[in-house]
Amino acid sequence: MQNREKLMNYFNRLQVKEIDMPNKKIKGLYSRNKYIPNGMVLLNNNYDYYSLNGVLAEEIGHHATSHGNILDNYSTMQNIMAAKQEVKARRFGYDLILPLDKLIECFENGIWDDVYEICLYLEIDRSYFNEIIHDYKLRFGNYVKYNGYTIEFEPLNIYKKSKGDKK
Repeated sequence: MQNREKLMNYFNRLQVKEIDMPNKKIKGLYSRNKYIPNGMVLLNNNYDYYSLNGVLAEEIGHHATSHGNILDNYSTMQNIMAAKQEVKARRFGYDLILPLDKLIECFENGIWDDVYEICLYLEIDRSYFNEIIHDYKLRFGNYVKYNGYTIEFEPLNIYKKSKGDKK
């Protein structure tokens, strides 16, 4: 099953459509209202499959975490609240598409020495991968200990805890 199918399975009633968007800078939009009660994601099909997987993950994050209209907020308080919702949705998407377990899976499958190969395996583009790693550094610091592994974010590396290690 491809990554996009896996993402859409999380919220199978959410509608996802790829369309030609008039504004080429917009990669995706999420909307939910009384006419679309289960929500809809629009993806700009002018972008490639790998880029849109990251966009879809973030838009699913909006479906799961956001409320109200966070577009075009001009007052300072609304901007702050919109920015918080944006970060929350983005992080939800990051965790959905690249949880720490996926990094370990790449390491265990020998897909680790080349970021390009990791991105092909995960079906995301390199800039999105780098955004996620940067966010993990902000959240966890330079490394995190997780499920018997130490995951370093700069430089990117994973170490498996051996039986003799006390750390």
